[in-house]
Amino acid sequence: MMFLSYMKITGKIERMKEIAEILFEHGLMDFIRELGLSSFISRTRLEDRLENKMETVDAQQMRKLLEDLGPTFIKLGQFLALRPDLVPVEFANELRKLYEHVSPYSSEDARKIIEEELGAPINKIFSEFYNTPLGSASIGQVHEATLRTGEEVVVKVQRPNIRDRVRADMALIKKVAQLIEKWVPDSEMYHPQETVEEFKKMLERELNYTIEARNAQRFYESFKDDPDVMVPKVYWKYVTRKVLVLENVKGNSIRKAIDDDLPPEFKRDLATKFAQAMLRQFFIYGIFHADPSPGNIYYRSDGRIVFLDFGAVGRISVCKRMKLIDLFIAMAKGDTKSVKDSLLDLSVQHGEYDPEELEWDIEDILELYKRKEDILFKEGANEEIMMIVTKHNISLPPSFLLMERALIETEGICNALDPKFDFFKAAEPVIIEIIQERYGPKAQLNALFNSAKDYKRLLADIPGKVNSVLERFEERDFAVTIEHKGLRELESRLDTISNRLSYTIITASIIIGSALVVMSGQEVLFGPYIFLVSVLMGIWLLTVIVRKRSF
Repeated sequence: MMFLSYMKITGKIERMKEIAEILFEHGLMDFIRELGLSSFISRTRLEDRLENKMETVDAQQMRKLLEDLGPTFIKLGQFLALRPDLVPVEFANELRKLYEHVSPYSSEDARKIIEEELGAPINKIFSEFYNTPLGSASIGQVHEATLRTGEEVVVKVQRPNIRDRVRADMALIKKVAQLIEKWVPDSEMYHPQETVEEFKKMLERELNYTIEARNAQRFYESFKDDPDVMVPKVYWKYVTRKVLVLENVKGNSIRKAIDDDLPPEFKRDLATKFAQAMLRQFFIYGIFHADPSPGNIYYRSDGRIVFLDFGAVGRISVCKRMKLIDLFIAMAKGDTKSVKDSLLDLSVQHGEYDPEELEWDIEDILELYKRKEDILFKEGANEEIMMIVTKHNISLPPSFLLMERALIETEGICNALDPKFDFFKAAEPVIIEIIQERYGPKAQLNALFNSAKDYKRLLADIPGKVNSVLERFEERDFAVTIEHKGLRELESRLDTISNRLSYTIITASIIIGSALVVMSGQEVLFGPYIFLVSVLMGIWLLTVIVRKRSF
């Protein structure tokens, strides 16, 4: 056990040294110091490089830096590419290139992991296993194989020791988030540390292939009756945290359809099917592919669209879906006020904003893009929206931003397939489905059924409640508390009256007593004075009563 702990600590130190060297090569001296990595670089080397240190990092340099730092940082770049609210658009576009050109690891390591995870030799599971990877990514790589039962499959295998490396890297990324909050005062509204926690959760999900298998299964169930869409089947017998076996759905990347000289009608049909499939995910199924890039979207010769890789998935609750539908209907109609109301309903406000100015800014965007009928979500519109929400201290939910990014990617592919592609026309059948789901007889019956369930529950509870009340009556353990709202005021008024009455009686008694003493003719030292004081007390009481009209 101690040896394993020692190995983990040693591995972490080696990783810190590796990161320090990469930051040094990129000229990021300040980061090396602030992250506490100076001890891994000699003082002489640091001083020599001070003159050539990098003051700023542009988008391309950022991408190269993350590539050099390895899988965790590549994943971080991919995560940021999907969040245009956190990084400028030019950075987001550049970071999307991180999905390409990730070096594979050895097939021997892949075979070893498969055998350890599935508890059997490779030849007992597969009749054929191809050593050359079909593709590789930052977390794992994919091999083609054939099961002993004859089904052609793809096997996704996690990179060796990736979990330990991720843990070491996440400690550093958390430190970077702290430094950003320290160095950049305006970064508070972006919540750097919360964003890192969100990234960490996303990465933990991707490191568990059983979660990706569940995502794939949900897509499979959603589209199983759709003649235009295919989703690979999950072979649950061969799914673990590090290994995922899926049906090998043959096809070509959608990029090939864009580049090849295919019939225009075929391309237009592919664009329509792809757009409709994505809209159904957003507004009907509530789960959507968050990275519909050409590498993850295939097509078959029969015209069917194929979705692959379900690591990056977005979810939208029923409530949010309804709000999003309202927003997109308002955008389609060009209704500025409704767009503003829907946007505020979806978002979180972090400070003051001017409602009128927000409406004007939204109207400017709607006017700008109203004249471009073939464009729904272009990079320009995305940038404008981000500028508006930042200006007015508004934060949009991550699910909305993921969906917006996926829509931009979807429309980009559709326009590349068909330059005259009309997104709204393609969306018409889906809009009808949405209306039927929201307002159709089935939806109304569901609402009626839910109400009936509530009433049934209420009626079922009534006998028990009545029985409980009767039992308490029987046991004489029943108290009724009655509070009259004006009773306290009346009590206070009576208290005042009684005090005044007591005061009056005492004053009158003193007056009469002192008067009798004076009239008796006997010499009493304070008799006249007592009489005078009592008369003054009576006059004061009369004045108070007259002023308050208490008569």
